[in-house]
Order: sequence, then structure tokens, then C-alpha cells
Amino acid sequence: MNTLGTQAGGGTCAKLAGMDHDESSSPPEEPLPGTFKTLTKVGNTVRRSTGPWTPAVHALLRHLERAGFDGAPRVLGVDDRGREVLTYIPGEVPRTASPEVATDRALSEVGLLLRRYHEAVSGFSLPPGIGWYGGDAPGPGGVVCHNDLAPRNTVFRGGSPVAFLDFDLASPAPPAWDVAHLAWQFAPLADDAGCTRQGWSSPPDRLRRLCLLCDGYGLPERERIGLPELLALRMETSASGIEALAAEGVPAHRRWAEDGVPALIRTDRDWVERHREILREALLGR
Repeated sequence: MNTLGTQAGGGTCAKLAGMDHDESSSPPEEPLPGTFKTLTKVGNTVRRSTGPWTPAVHALLRHLERAGFDGAPRVLGVDDRGREVLTYIPGEVPRTASPEVATDRALSEVGLLLRRYHEAVSGFSLPPGIGWYGGDAPGPGGVVCHNDLAPRNTVFRGGSPVAFLDFDLASPAPPAWDVAHLAWQFAPLADDAGCTRQGWSSPPDRLRRLCLLCDGYGLPERERIGLPELLALRMETSASGIEALAAEGVPAHRRWAEDGVPALIRTDRDWVERHREILREALLGR
């Protein structure tokens, strides 16, 4: 089943005018699991609540459609309840990078899927008058990054990743910013206890798996040199971002903060920092 996360928001219907979806013969709604809001599947579509970021995401998804990128949902419009209407992508969306999900083949293929996405979005810029949800990447953006790539936002079919979901956090960033998050989530780059939480009975060869994903993406040597530091920064940015939104009262982030998620993320960060030279040597084939 597709799992599509979104955050509550409003005030976008006027900006989405002219994109209404015909509801005259809609089939029954089937609930879908999601992180922030109740999601439903209606026939071959998914309905999600909108937010101030929705016009930007729709512009991005329409660009991907024009570019022929088949690894993202298509925008069909907005229904009579103000929800966005996206195509439903058949497949399975796992919650964690378990051994059954994050196989060697899947690591190479998800790296390639990300590269295809970055190539498809290269040169895209937003139309005037709309903006991204936000961005926390270091330095100038090279492409519009997804910014939350993980198994929970990836559709699999036959053991292969075929599409990314939930582009709400998309914004310009260096391409390696996406690679870092993808590698963190899929390798997974965590200590032994963290790997156990992902479903591993014994820790995997994280160095080799990181290289498989980066090779699949085709990450050049100049980007590999600084990737360990970027990984640690990416993790800290995620932890501090959860804490900031929790302090603002965002329910999902407040729940994650109460559950100790930032501390777990910083444990992953500490593992990367302890092993950064070993990680760099592996990435450079030394």
C-alpha cells in the first residue's frame, strides 16, 4: 500500500484554481496509512490534504511528467473537499530498510532512481508567486532535492524501487544532500542497535552498502570526499528540525520529540562521526 505523508495546512485552494477534479463518479474511499494526515485511495487516485507548499510541489510534479520521469506521482487536480488528487502508484512502501527491503540490488537501483530524478529536475525553477515549504540545506542549491528520501517514501515492486513519494519538503539543495539522506536511511548508517531497530539480526556491512548506493547514483569522487561530514550534518539538521517544529507545536514532530527520535538520530550522527575516515576510505576505494 502507498504511504504518503503530509502536514496539515490550508489557504491553497485559490492558488490551485482551474485544477478541480471531477467527483461525479468517484468510487468509495479506502483509508491509507500516513504520517501526518488521514489519506485515502479513491479508485486509482490518492487524496491528500494541501498546504502552502502544494502549488510548488504541483509545479515540480508537472515538470517531472513533462520530462518523462516515471518515478513520481502525477497531479490530477484538487477535489471538491480541497484535497489534492494524485495518481496511485501500485506497489509496496516499507517502513524500514530491513534486509528483505534494502537488498544489494535495491541499494544500487535506488541510487540510480535518485540520479534519474535529479537529471529530470535539472534546470527546473518555480513559476513566480509561489515558494517551497522551506529549505535547510547548506550552500546554494544545485537541483530541487526531495529532502526526505527513505523506504517510507519509496514504492517497491518485485523488490525494486520504482518511485518516490511525498515531495512536500522539496527545495533547492546540492544533489549530495539527497544522496546523504538516502544513504543514511537505506544502508542504514546507524550503530548496531540502530540496525537492529531496522530489522537486522546482525549489523550489515554498512561501508560496502554505502558504496553500492553511491555507485548506483554515480556520485563523483569530489562529492565522496566530503560525504561523511555531509552525512553528519544531514542527521543533525533532521534532529534539530524535529525539535524546532515540536517547539512550534506541530503534533507529529512533538510526538517524535517526546518519543526520543532526535536522540536516536544523534546516535546515528555520532556513529558516522566516529567512522568518518573509514567511510571516506571506503567511498574512495582505498
